[in-house]
Amino acid sequence: MSRAARCAILAAFPQEVNALPARSKPLFSKEGSRPSPSGRAVVSAVSGSVVDVRFPPGALPEINTALEVLWDRPEALVLEVQQHVNPCTARCVAIQETAGLACGTEVADTGAPITVPVGDAVLGRMLNVVGTPIDRGPPLPPGVPRDRIHRRPPALSEQAPNTQVFQSGIKVIDLLAPLAHGGKAAMFGGAGVGKTVLIMELIRTIADRYAGTSVFAGVGERSREGHELWRDLGRSGVLDRTVLVFGQMNEPPGARWRVALSALTVAEHFRDAMQRDVLLLIDNVFRFVQAGSEVSGLLGRLPSRVGYQPTLGTEIAELEERIASVRGAAVTSIQAVYVPADDFTDPAVAETFTHLDSSIVLSRDMASDGLYPAVDPLASSSSLNDPSVVGPATTRPRKRCGGSSRSTGNCRKSSRFWGSRSWAPRTARPWAARGG
Repeated sequence: MSRAARCAILAAFPQEVNALPARSKPLFSKEGSRPSPSGRAVVSAVSGSVVDVRFPPGALPEINTALEVLWDRPEALVLEVQQHVNPCTARCVAIQETAGLACGTEVADTGAPITVPVGDAVLGRMLNVVGTPIDRGPPLPPGVPRDRIHRRPPALSEQAPNTQVFQSGIKVIDLLAPLAHGGKAAMFGGAGVGKTVLIMELIRTIADRYAGTSVFAGVGERSREGHELWRDLGRSGVLDRTVLVFGQMNEPPGARWRVALSALTVAEHFRDAMQRDVLLLIDNVFRFVQAGSEVSGLLGRLPSRVGYQPTLGTEIAELEERIASVRGAAVTSIQAVYVPADDFTDPAVAETFTHLDSSIVLSRDMASDGLYPAVDPLASSSSLNDPSVVGPATTRPRKRCGGSSRSTGNCRKSSRFWGSRSWAPRTARPWAARGG
């Protein structure tokens, strides 16, 4: 088309061309970056468990700071800052349900991370992620000390080596994968192989001989399992030396994500401030990872391997590295780890393996045969399986047990391949009956 033809077309439609409205503001508006007009922090957006809060100029809180929603409801609503969207807006994750939260609601900055009550006052109590009693008991007495859930691990110069064996009272564990006093042990297994049952059995057997304090973290725990544990501890008479911290399965991902840190903070106070040995039980570490993956997706982060959050290794390390022994006291941790689809190469399982002193693998084949606890002798291991630590009296039976298990496994594989008739006597074989 020639230039004269284009000019003729434009001249024929002057009103349509001039009728295009002028853009009154840029395409990407910066309204969200404007400070709160009232000079107070207010909710600017709500999307499920993610809440945006607008602050006055220069008042943006730090990451992991706890915010409290000031509304006219009896239940508390705590937010934790996770992202700085712009100089005046913080993106937060809600620890409780956000149903009924409206834009414009005022928010108070606590100036510190989430805190939980610690000390003897919480012994025998069941708490949630922010330290509120959920056992229908009396409220905690006033003046109970509180500690922040976000803390640094002990310095390397303060940590003590883990060379002392922690007797669990379960022979197969003490023989094949002995636990380290002040160390970290985990039980790996798929669904239905007995991880939670073994955790409860450890609580029962250790409570009789263990003079320290126990802290149980129920991460994504089922209500039925929590109720059974509560009743069992009461019947065994060890509830008054135990603290239970629950983030139940029906709670928002923020609560399930932080409940392990809340329980660990309670255990650290007994270790550092009161010089007591603590037994920390966590069920289940995979649900902790799963909750972190949900939070990561809600915040809009791109997923990493197998859909997990890109900060998977960092989040597990922040939890595991705080579990340590110091001079005079120790935190001994026993954890349950769900293995999705019995795949031990799953990133969540592989990342947890690297932080452990003892690994107890539960076998589905043994569980299907009715052998409980279904501890796999070949896959389970411990850093204390050394003659200089456990002695030759334990090393020799462990090696014989491993050899017998290896032979049994080979026979099982051959039987599955050739069939059960391959193990019949030679006289019962067809060619022997024919005289051949």
